[in-house]
Amino acid sequence: MTWFTVTAINAPGQRDDPGITGIMAGIGLAILASHSSCWCCGRCSPTRPAHDVEAVRMQAELNEVI
Repeated sequence: MTWFTVTAINAPGQRDDPGITGIMAGIGLAILASHSSCWCCGRCSPTRPAHDVEAVRMQAELNEVI
């Protein structure tokens, strides 16, 4: 979101060269698409429940040590 805010703030100053704003917006959309696909793959992974169980077990072991 910070990237889009910077792009929006920068846009009025780019009246002579509006392509910069377009490039910045394109980069922001690429970042957003990359983040969304990584998030979806992580949430929809079939091994996610196994990772959650492992994380709970490891946290329990850590609590015993502490």
